[in-house]
Amino acid sequence: MYDIGFLNGDIYVEGHFFRRNIYISADKIALITEAIETAAEVIDCSGLKIMPGFIDPHVHMALNVGEFTSADDFESGTCAAAFGGVTTILDFLDPIQTLSEFQTVMERRLKEAEGACLDYSFHLTLGNFKALNEIPELLSKAYNRGINSVKVFTTYSDSDRKCSDEIIAAILGTDMLLMAHSENDELVNTAHEEVASFEEARPVLAEMSAVAKLAEIAAYEKGCLYIVHTSAGSTVEMMAKRYSDLLGKRIFLESCPQYFYLTNQSFKGRDGRKFLLAPPLRSEEEQYKLRKQLHRLSTIGTDHCPFMAAEKLQYEGAGKVPKGIGGIEYSFLLMHTLYGDEVIDHFTCRPAKIFGLQEKGCLDIGMDADLVLFDPKGTTVVDSGHSSCDYSPYEGLVLQGKIKSTVSRGNFVVKDGVFLGGKGRYIRRRYCESDHQCYNL
Repeated sequence: MYDIGFLNGDIYVEGHFFRRNIYISADKIALITEAIETAAEVIDCSGLKIMPGFIDPHVHMALNVGEFTSADDFESGTCAAAFGGVTTILDFLDPIQTLSEFQTVMERRLKEAEGACLDYSFHLTLGNFKALNEIPELLSKAYNRGINSVKVFTTYSDSDRKCSDEIIAAILGTDMLLMAHSENDELVNTAHEEVASFEEARPVLAEMSAVAKLAEIAAYEKGCLYIVHTSAGSTVEMMAKRYSDLLGKRIFLESCPQYFYLTNQSFKGRDGRKFLLAPPLRSEEEQYKLRKQLHRLSTIGTDHCPFMAAEKLQYEGAGKVPKGIGGIEYSFLLMHTLYGDEVIDHFTCRPAKIFGLQEKGCLDIGMDADLVLFDPKGTTVVDSGHSSCDYSPYEGLVLQGKIKSTVSRGNFVVKDGVFLGGKGRYIRRRYCESDHQCYNL
């Protein structure tokens, strides 16, 4: 007898939906069949689509930025995520500058994540790391703790987070996936205080030139590069023109719903400070270009990093406003409303493969029983949702479809719109031997 059976749903397998029944034993998918089997609990999924649990590869829970800390900790943030069908999040360790800091930041982040109701993992993050000779040992220590990705910044020299080209090249010469916040530091104006024209402080050219430089290093070193929160359609067009042979194989572009839905006109409103983030929202022209490029993007993350409205509005000038917005609860619905089923792989099998989540991202026997029960005929009206943040940048939008239930490793975290809770676990990530040869996503 199986623990639970999901019957009569349309399940998503390799880009298509099929009418099948899914049976779960313990925390794994045990059987996918057209037959009726015996299960202790049976869920009728008639009229519903069943998809793999969504993976958000880019979130910032309990992120301290000095005076402020992001509104969602791991408990509230994963609760909001569960209502959006997310079953796995990838967060970040605090930036380090020496090898000796790794153990401390790793243990601290594990402690902070204990309240998560969904599975989670971390990316290693470097600040102005100067000890080139320590890189091999650092990456080895991280990999032994289940981390196979490292984030760097090409800007933020003012806060000593900018990473040198020498360190970047060294990482790209290894099997570690390099993730990059990509803005040309010399083109970023950190002294810019005018909110309405905030995008001018971090122009499209800053992103494009930094991404081009990173791509050139990655191509030379034959490394794997992941560009986080790509904000401009022009950046994607440039990469398609110059590096089409590497996109989806060794170079991966992530973007976020905010760049598909919001523009720099949001900065001009009375509450413009509530929309400040980096890289900034772009022009309608850039958004139009980006919307045509979904097929060249590998993943959709959220960069979920909300702050309370009062915190966003506390200071008049842009410089002291905490940068970041929320959106994890509505990420899939936002993108699905624009593109339909075309976006599913961006939330499931692609991030799973890129980041070495070997038991997640698809519906198959032996995989973690992470499921999303989705009503394609429903509608969802965006409000502040289940985040601890008191506003949503998408508030009032009417989205197509409704997340009915979210299952993490065989257990309902959200069932028929009711939060039941759950206990997330830390996921140790690793690559298959062939992954770095060619992803072919």
